[in-house]
Amino acid sequence: MILERIAPRGWTDCIVAATGPSLTAAVAAQCHGSRILAVNDAYRRLPFADVLYAGDADWWEVHGGCPGFAGEKWTAHHRRGNDKAAIADRYGLRVVGGADGEGFSRDPARIHYGGSSGFQAINLALLFGAQTIRLVGFDMRVPAGQPRHFFGNHPAPLHNVSKYEHFLGAFRAAARRLPAGVRIINCTPGSALTCFEMGALEAPVAV
Repeated sequence: MILERIAPRGWTDCIVAATGPSLTAAVAAQCHGSRILAVNDAYRRLPFADVLYAGDADWWEVHGGCPGFAGEKWTAHHRRGNDKAAIADRYGLRVVGGADGEGFSRDPARIHYGGSSGFQAINLALLFGAQTIRLVGFDMRVPAGQPRHFFGNHPAPLHNVSKYEHFLGAFRAAARRLPAGVRIINCTPGSALTCFEMGALEAPVAV
């Protein structure tokens, strides 16, 4: 396993897609033509995504490394408590260092965890050089009468009891520390993640 140092890719505008129930087929269709980082099972709606990111080793194991996904596959590693060497080698994952920290990391050798793969994927997009990041599927709550994820529940042994309120603090801290010139626009209707600018996915984005 080789830990990568992230180089900017010239991605001025990209979409990070999480797995909330708002990630419908119609929303996925609107994402066509954009650079896309899919988080966990979001790749099932967005098989054309450029990158699939998942921070959970068990998720990669349950999904067998997502052999049908043609884009890049990424995760984060730390040798103490978050060792991904075995699954990275087994499934051909690209790996960046991971660490706890306030806000999004600007160090090209590591991302910050923020408690969730969604946070980590946004951090990866920033290191790729994205200046405008649009969020879809970031409900960060369970709407009444709807499943937790667009696909229902994760299969065992994965957990289905995420406490979204525990994740929101990390996002709020990151929103206060955004680098100059960076915009994160949450295009998830009804999202509980309100610390970033809200907008519609179809709206033009100034970069």
